Amino acid sequence: MVLWRYLFVLLGVMPIAAFAQSAHNAEQGYILLGLALIIGGSCLSWIVQKAGLPTVLGELTLGMLIAVLGHYQLGFWPELIANPTIQLLAEIGSILLLFEIGLESNLKELVSIGRHGVITAIIGIILPFTLGTWLVAEYIFGSQDIKLNLFLGATLAATSTGISVRVFKDLGILRNPACQIVLAASIIDDILGLVILAFVSGLVIAGKMDFASVGHILLNVSIFFILALVVARRITPRIIGWILKISNEEAMVVGILIAFCLLWAWFAQTIGLAAIIGAFVAGLILDEVIFRNTKQPFWHTNLLKISNNSESEYTKHVIQEQILAEHQHNRLIELVKPLNYVFVPIFFVYAGMQVDLVQVANWQTLQAGFWLSLVAIAGKAGCGIFLPKTVNRWIVGFGMVPRGEIGLIFALTGRQLGVFNENIFAAVLLMVVVTSVITPFALQLIVKRGLR
Repeated sequence: MVLWRYLFVLLGVMPIAAFAQSAHNAEQGYILLGLALIIGGSCLSWIVQKAGLPTVLGELTLGMLIAVLGHYQLGFWPELIANPTIQLLAEIGSILLLFEIGLESNLKELVSIGRHGVITAIIGIILPFTLGTWLVAEYIFGSQDIKLNLFLGATLAATSTGISVRVFKDLGILRNPACQIVLAASIIDDILGLVILAFVSGLVIAGKMDFASVGHILLNVSIFFILALVVARRITPRIIGWILKISNEEAMVVGILIAFCLLWAWFAQTIGLAAIIGAFVAGLILDEVIFRNTKQPFWHTNLLKISNNSESEYTKHVIQEQILAEHQHNRLIELVKPLNYVFVPIFFVYAGMQVDLVQVANWQTLQAGFWLSLVAIAGKAGCGIFLPKTVNRWIVGFGMVPRGEIGLIFALTGRQLGVFNENIFAAVLLMVVVTSVITPFALQLIVKRGLR
């Protein structure tokens, strides 16, 4: 079915290809054709998902195949790979992805996170960051560049637990204490990891490593997060409330969300931080409570009527406490997702396009990727070392192993800032793939064999 869908996409874009060959502005036609193939081709990720692997691997593979076509100067692919429009769309994809992750991270939940989650998160940041800046940078890549060393450490410190959560659900152990610790620790990990990225990318952009530069970046990061999480969280509800008095339609809500995200991305970039930091913080600031009184979709209204007219207390409970409450909690994420379905695959495909397999398919890069993956797994697998014996430390450790989309964002940021060359970027990408692939199999083995 997916292959037929892809063939349909190819047939659908043939007129665009003809336009690209004959029109005065052929470049625009090539961009349209390329985007159609990239977005349509990302449907093939379904095949990867059916194999029990993350869909992001399919999009990365598509990007690397495009890079091979570009290397051999086939068709319009070389021009498309170097086109700034594709790069801009990929950057928008990364911004929207981090915005969604910010929306999913509830700061209020940090208060309820126990000490086990906090300890796991801190060790899960410190251990891989230290291994990355010292062991990996010096002994694997032979680097004496402090900026490269710090960026490698930051990339290894990243965590993406989406893959682990899906495995927990499939195995029916999501409510297991170990799994709950992973979920709690991932919230802190996201925030601490992006604070580190903000600091390291700020140093790279500043171009200096003296005490004055370090102090300036620390001050910028501190002011940024204080403004966001203290001042903006108090002012934002009032401002949005005034705007929603004009209209509370869904289109207005979506417009506010995207504008707010891009505004904070711009603000972060203006003060010398990565735009994705601003997008993540924008997601943290917003709360579904702010939009509670906006117009609901028709099915929400109909379900509410059914609930009110029902004589069954069970029916009322299921509709109001489960379906509608869950919708209210995830409503902002659901509004952003349709845009993410378009832009986020472009980001992942673009990340794959940065790896020229013909250039980097050598023993040195593969060896570096292997050792990098080994250190990445060891760094996170050991984060449950101080947990009590009643908690399955292996589930916690391997639940924190995947780098996924967060690792990709860190890696591509390093590539765009000129910190990672092509070979290092390829090795980091290999690490992201290995940690994402190995986690489902490792967790299934741990649970089925009862390893502790």
